[in-house]
Amino acid sequence: MSENAPQAASPGRTPPAPPPPRPRRALLTAGGYVAFAMLLALFVLDTSGWLHRTEKLGDVERQPDSVTYEGPHGASGTHYVGVLHERSFVFGRHRAYQLFAGPEPDFGYGHFIDFDHGGGEPPAIRSATWDAEGVRVTFTTGHEVFVPARAFVGSR
Repeated sequence: MSENAPQAASPGRTPPAPPPPRPRRALLTAGGYVAFAMLLALFVLDTSGWLHRTEKLGDVERQPDSVTYEGPHGASGTHYVGVLHERSFVFGRHRAYQLFAGPEPDFGYGHFIDFDHGGGEPPAIRSATWDAEGVRVTFTTGHEVFVPARAFVGSR
């Protein structure tokens, strides 16, 4: 008989006891599941848009003193227009470009328009033409966007 062949149990012998539980292995497995769940939650939050960061691109254009708008509460103050770049918070991936028009130069509150610029250089404003109807923004690519005054006057 070869040495590696299984031997039959002796009639008076009991089979060997199972190995003792391994708490370290259970702890590592549980830790793996927790880490996976946390990474999955982080990925979902990052791609869902709940967590994002924005940065201003280029200069902020200011409404000239020669143009005024009447809001629901009388004369409305100065307005601004600019471009924001929205990125995911964790991985910093590009999400969208936004054109902003509103009463705050820090873009805290106003009217936001999401747009896709395509590849290449980030969008930049060449000029902003303000009149009583609204503001016409011309980008360095030649594209134009018109934002009617009713969209950004009156703190909307």
